[in-house]
Amino acid sequence: MVAALGYETTGAALTAVEGLLGRRVGAPVELGEPEDLGGSGRTLVMRVRVLHNNPLLPRTVVIKQLRAPDHSDADHSEAFAREGAAYKFATALPVDARPGPQLLASDPDAKILVLQDLGEGETMADRLRRTPSSGAATVLSAWAQALGRMHAGTYGRERDLSVLARREHTDSRNDPVAGEAARAALAVPRAIGGIDDGARSVLDAAVAMFTEGPFRAFSPSDVGPDNTHVVGGAVRFLDYEWAGFRDGALDVAYVLLTYPDCTADGHSTEHDIAIVEAWRSEVVRLWPRLADDVALRRHVTTAKLAWLTLATYWALGLDSASRIDAGHLDSLPAWSNDDLAARWDRLAAADPRLRDIAVAAAAEVRAL
Repeated sequence: MVAALGYETTGAALTAVEGLLGRRVGAPVELGEPEDLGGSGRTLVMRVRVLHNNPLLPRTVVIKQLRAPDHSDADHSEAFAREGAAYKFATALPVDARPGPQLLASDPDAKILVLQDLGEGETMADRLRRTPSSGAATVLSAWAQALGRMHAGTYGRERDLSVLARREHTDSRNDPVAGEAARAALAVPRAIGGIDDGARSVLDAAVAMFTEGPFRAFSPSDVGPDNTHVVGGAVRFLDYEWAGFRDGALDVAYVLLTYPDCTADGHSTEHDIAIVEAWRSEVVRLWPRLADDVALRRHVTTAKLAWLTLATYWALGLDSASRIDAGHLDSLPAWSNDDLAARWDRLAAADPRLRDIAVAAAAEVRAL
């Protein structure tokens, strides 16, 4: 039996959702056959069936409930409010720009979201692990194109999310990941013995990607392989708990840094190129500056610096207790020290501006 956190029994949770959906369609709704879909440490996710056909409802829906708070009630409510606003924003988008499931109903008191069931699928991680080397570039390109379509379809709509967030009594600009990245940008340079002015300038620009810049678009925050699903050939992004508007290059950089964990050949320059070009093909009409290869490469490298600095912040234990508050971002703390150092090595080779900070960070991580 699925145990819905916050309720004594699964039946009580289903009753709450039956009430939500019943009010939505104006008729009694009965749910059953709960199926545990897992979820993170913070959430419970289950699929349930609508037992009696209703033309206004799908045959199955997905229930997501936020787990009892890890920290304060304020943190708990903020996380739910942000995710609820983000799902409402995404649901209002045109179908071809919608990055994930529609929101059908929500209960802020019980911290429940009722979502469209996208059907059986697999994570991007699983898809890549079963894909032979010869087909990996195609899968990676589809992943990046889906990112690009999401970015292109949401560019210029930040005010819409802000309005929805205010209705949920939260502020879409209050980005915990941005705060964590800013703390990391101060702590990591101190831990590695300091950095030069050039590297500091790039690192400051990397942190600013979370809060400003010309290439801002909607981001779920964690677009890694375990949080991206392939359903019926379509790539879908799930989990909007810390969603917001950020520089689109942050999402591309996250894909570039996390895909090697899942492909047969690990990291590949050819795969990197396929990802970046697929993403650029979807967004360059909106952001023509990215048609310049040098500008594009530097921008994506700067975004990589943001994520690697954050991963190093956690790896060095500089403030590891804050990891949950920053969102999921599960791939970053999952890297071994050698894996993280190897990513710094590649950054050093790719961008002369960052060679010294990358070499020093790699050495510090390897010394753990």
